Amino acid sequence: MDQFNEQLEAYFSTGQLQENGIPSIEEIAVKLGVSQRYLSDTLKKETGKTSTDHLQLYLVDEAKNILLNPNKSVSEVAYELGFEYPPYFSRVFKKKVGMSPSVYREKYQMN
Repeated sequence: MDQFNEQLEAYFSTGQLQENGIPSIEEIAVKLGVSQRYLSDTLKKETGKTSTDHLQLYLVDEAKNILLNPNKSVSEVAYELGFEYPPYFSRVFKKKVGMSPSVYREKYQMN
């Protein structure tokens, strides 16, 4: 799990997200030197969540920070995080957080 998150952090911090979009689970597995199946099975066994769930949770955590910036629209946040379709980003965010990105921003933004 730690190595999975380290790979995501490295991917984000090196600008690959803007260049290549959201990484696939296969890409992360290759960087970890394991098969996609092994990575998915291990994460599921250890945490009860799929590798896709972990990737989405990571993106949602990033989104929470970015949404606190009032100068960016929800669509801009979605694109910045590599989502091709802002409505899909909003659905994922709402599924993981329990509220839409707009409601989250209203609730937690410092005025």
